[in-house]
Amino acid sequence: MLDQDLADIEVIVIDDGSSDDSVAIVKSMGNRDARIRIFINPGSGIVDALNTGISVARAPLSARMDSDDVSLPNRLSLQVEQFQADPDLQLLGTAGLCIDEAGRLLGHIDVPCDDHEIRDAFSKHNPMLHPTVMFRTDAVRRAGGYRRAFTYAEDYDLWIRLSKLGRIANMKAALVKLRTHPAQTSKIKRDQQKAAAALARQSAALRHDRNEPFDENGQPADAINAFLTWRAGDRRGIASDECRDIELMLRTPGLSSALTRKVLLRAAIGAPSFSTLTLAPRLAWHRMEARLAAFPTAKAGSL
Repeated sequence: MLDQDLADIEVIVIDDGSSDDSVAIVKSMGNRDARIRIFINPGSGIVDALNTGISVARAPLSARMDSDDVSLPNRLSLQVEQFQADPDLQLLGTAGLCIDEAGRLLGHIDVPCDDHEIRDAFSKHNPMLHPTVMFRTDAVRRAGGYRRAFTYAEDYDLWIRLSKLGRIANMKAALVKLRTHPAQTSKIKRDQQKAAAALARQSAALRHDRNEPFDENGQPADAINAFLTWRAGDRRGIASDECRDIELMLRTPGLSSALTRKVLLRAAIGAPSFSTLTLAPRLAWHRMEARLAAFPTAKAGSL
């Protein structure tokens, strides 16, 4: 970030409970470059770390960056140009370049660029690459920042809310190298991320009619449990377009069998579609796969 061709920046580093020499290294760099500001977040999680960064930011525009990715030198200047040209623009991402642990190029990550295309994509998936985004700092504060109940999809939830304040876009240019490795969240927390994304989509639809039936800053599993409890008590049957999201949330560990049965019963009420009728078998199959995957592989010669 210090190599950006836009020199008038502040680099906010949030150390979220690191166990190596990160803090000492950043402080040493800060002694040589006054643009660096470090804040210690004692391992309280990604959402709190992100919100800490937003709360201390002094610039009108904030750019997101992960510790293991690489921004190209012209990333910030090109994004700032877009914001200066469009006062209604609130959120701007870019395409990406996928690299491996050693920095070798693996491929190009395309994204939808038009505001309308992005809004259409929100109903199915997150069309923004989180480490590439820049946003108006005050707009994110007004939107309520990141919310802990959506951890692992906290960006998706924020983008949907931020889209109510103005225009959103992606740039076709790939301005960030995104590192892929076995320990990244999208791999080790895959089910949790999908469930949180499903909650974000359903919550967005729900907010048109009523308040969300859970604590937005509570734990993700508690929020999903509260949402499903509310949904099981709702008189409406589960429509086919929300069936997939319900299934993803039902994969959350720790949900009671009684709640699962109530939700599945709700899916069978009314004139159920094929997707709602197959909800229970798909969920049972997924849970069986998860249990089998949890068993240690038998050693050769042990049978």
